Amino acid sequence: MPQRKSARRLDSTEVQGEGSWVELRRPKGRDIKAAMRRSTETADAEALEKYDASQELLRDHVMAWNWVDDDGEPLAQPQEGPEVWDELTIQEIKFLTDHLVEAADSGN
Repeated sequence: MPQRKSARRLDSTEVQGEGSWVELRRPKGRDIKAAMRRSTETADAEALEKYDASQELLRDHVMAWNWVDDDGEPLAQPQEGPEVWDELTIQEIKFLTDHLVEAADSGN
């Protein structure tokens, strides 16, 4: 019997060091369409609005992680509030975005 694989855990050593991971839920078509609409709606707006729109898609699909801040203290979990996203580095955000897009493109 088929079983949908809607979540996956990724090694995030490249941005968070040895032993780190992040769990992503694969976006559905409606999620991609909604993100595209938000992006189009803000095409003429400030870059900050575009950034916020793309982070909303991440917030909806990053389920858990064991990431830490610059002092080695655990970051709040992704669903604990939007302020945790302000603590991520641009490399961490790019890592998540790249892997979320990869998950959307993947047939598994």
